[in-house]
Amino acid sequence: MEIIPVMDIMDGIVVSGKGGERDKYKPLKSVICNSCNPIDVAKAYKNLGAKKVYIADLNAILGNGNNLDIIKKIDFLYKIVDFGIRDRKDYEKVREFFTPIIATETVKDISLFKEKDIFISLDFKNGKLLNYNLEDIINIINKNVPLIVLDISSVGSQRGVNIDLVNKIINIVNNPVYVGGGVKGEEDIKTLEDLGVTGVLVGTAIHKGIIKI
Repeated sequence: MEIIPVMDIMDGIVVSGKGGERDKYKPLKSVICNSCNPIDVAKAYKNLGAKKVYIADLNAILGNGNNLDIIKKIDFLYKIVDFGIRDRKDYEKVREFFTPIIATETVKDISLFKEKDIFISLDFKNGKLLNYNLEDIINIINKNVPLIVLDISSVGSQRGVNIDLVNKIINIVNNPVYVGGGVKGEEDIKTLEDLGVTGVLVGTAIHKGIIKI
């Protein structure tokens, strides 16, 4: 079971927030790092034993610039990055710098779901997959790439993982499954491990000192 720390970058700094209300996100405050500089936070993760980091470039996702130059400098961790990829041009632009995430929230070119060296993010809000029909996506994705079940509504909330949703996905795919959004503690991680989840994405619980990498 992998624990992958999360970093949301907006306007050059690491931010934290709840429920995907990105206009209300604030600079990160953390027990593991006294800085909201992405390089400092990434180094804190590495010092705590992390091998990978999940990064969401919120500017790129929202379509108002990006933080690619900063992300490139994090060259001491394996990077899985949601860069708000919309089409093949976006994909080709960044795939040499990190493992790109093809996310249902932003992608327009569904042929990208068939690529090999990617993660696919199934982005849910209030229990509904954003922009696509779940069965349609399951039918076209590369069956070997990891899937992220991301409950955007629960991000930063620590209200617990949507177990019913995770269980539903696990029962209809053979891909490795990662889960993000709402993780509140080790009990959630144990429950997900028992379900057969490969890894969890954790942000708030790490920065509050509840979960250790």
